[in-house]
Amino acid sequence: MEPKNIECKVVKELMSQESRGGANRLRVVRWIVDGKDTGALLEKRNFYMSKGGEEKMGKAKGLNHADVSFIVDNWKEIEPLLSKES
Repeated sequence: MEPKNIECKVVKELMSQESRGGANRLRVVRWIVDGKDTGALLEKRNFYMSKGGEEKMGKAKGLNHADVSFIVDNWKEIEPLLSKES
């Protein structure tokens, strides 16, 4: 079985919280898997620095109270990004 071709297109980074050696980012993304677009998704993801100093994408994370409050407060900006076709 051949590996899947996976691409992440960032529509907009909404919030970034720096932490020791990395960051947590709340963003709207579109994952393209073997040429098929997932549609716009809201995700919170961890990023970290490799030993070589390169930024690496970590795991998706759950939302906390501050994240949900941010989403509620900024819904008028976020909602159109989730419904856009491109």
